[in-house]
Amino acid sequence: MPKTSIFVPAAAVFFVTSALAHQTFLQPKNFEWAVGDKVEIAMTSALSYPDFLSGPSPSRIADASVTIAGMGVDDFSYEENETFLNIAFEAEREGMAVVALSSKVRAGEIEPKDAEMYLDEIGADDAVRQAFLDLPGDPPLQRSYRKHTKTFFCVGNCRADDEATSKPVGQALEFVAVPSSKREFRLLWEGEPLAHHDVLAVASDSTSVKMKSGSNGLVRVDASMSGPVMMMAVWITLPSEPAGTYHSDYATLTVHLDPPNPRDGK
Repeated sequence: MPKTSIFVPAAAVFFVTSALAHQTFLQPKNFEWAVGDKVEIAMTSALSYPDFLSGPSPSRIADASVTIAGMGVDDFSYEENETFLNIAFEAEREGMAVVALSSKVRAGEIEPKDAEMYLDEIGADDAVRQAFLDLPGDPPLQRSYRKHTKTFFCVGNCRADDEATSKPVGQALEFVAVPSSKREFRLLWEGEPLAHHDVLAVASDSTSVKMKSGSNGLVRVDASMSGPVMMMAVWITLPSEPAGTYHSDYATLTVHLDPPNPRDGK
């Protein structure tokens, strides 16, 4: 099946039509916790990071994992709130923590009159756009999508060589950390580095920087960004026939970045 990728400047959606410009992400209440603390993390969608607007119900979650220092935490709970879904668990041990959730696939159609606007909003490249526009008649655009969210944070004393955040969790599209680097991450598609792909980084004041992954999927966050930062990317799989379903995988990662060290730029 042919595949192509696109860049979504501000689109990470749970709903087909009304929320095209929403970003979906995980936001820890804190990025540093002590052993024994009750960790709380919000899953939400909003027009711009780090705002909270609406959270999914637990029934929308297909896969979820929580690890600390590479070891699983099985006892976590969900609580629905007006603007987010809260994920809570006890910090059982020291080390870097990874929380990852993926939504169930949702499908729908975009009415013909809205199809071009939708293609504009998601920044569709020429291959995606032309495949649809060449269809005879005036058909709706069939699409499906899945959301993948991750966050990294520290419990207790986190070693600089802790590689827990560099291991993929099995999401179709995901970011992993680069060991011993504070600002470098790797974008993976189906577990392999995704090269020359567009990524958006958004800081806590909603300023953003557009980046492109290197030949090995490497992404380095700009030195101007520190504090909580969200990274986002999207991948579209083209259908075997233009009239088929255009499937989108969205991925976000939230991390806390220290200001760069003037000595080493990291």
